[in-house]
Amino acid sequence: MTTIPTTERPRRIVIALLIALTGVACTGSLPGVSAPPAAASYDEYRIAACAAWEALFRAVGNPDTASGSDLSRALDAAVTAGDADTADRLAADIVKELKTGREQIAAAGGWSPRAPVMVQLDRVFAAFEAMTEAKRAAARHEPNAVEPQAAFEQAGGVEAWFAMFEAARMAGAGSAGADEPPCANVPVTP
Repeated sequence: MTTIPTTERPRRIVIALLIALTGVACTGSLPGVSAPPAAASYDEYRIAACAAWEALFRAVGNPDTASGSDLSRALDAAVTAGDADTADRLAADIVKELKTGREQIAAAGGWSPRAPVMVQLDRVFAAFEAMTEAKRAAARHEPNAVEPQAAFEQAGGVEAWFAMFEAARMAGAGSAGADEPPCANVPVTP
């Protein structure tokens, strides 16, 4: 097996990421997700990115504060109560919000300066889907159910969260203009 020199690794990672993003740009969406038309400008990107963040806040709440959303808190209560029917319904509502957000992420990813950020945000959403499914399994008392936080971590959510911020840093805070305002309905600057 060939060992890649440490100085060559970042370049190969960037090349692999560019190849993956080329596929996203050519298809206008992320794999397995239907989406509105791909953003072709910062304004289109911003609309889609803010809509994605709003969906995340409706689904699971603010990941920075771990405050939860109405849906996620109700799901947690159903899991604690062992109410599988309610947990199924609430989990389905959460996953629906996450899928709506992923469609917006795919659209936002069409604007190339922030496409790498959107790739990582999509991974975060997918990890929250895994966490939600783990909660649903816990409510059903399924044998060998994965602990929800472990499901999130195993799905790459933690790595994607930090990679998203690194991708944003690399894209440059002012790539669309100085002093970008936060989204209207959530405390996030896309």
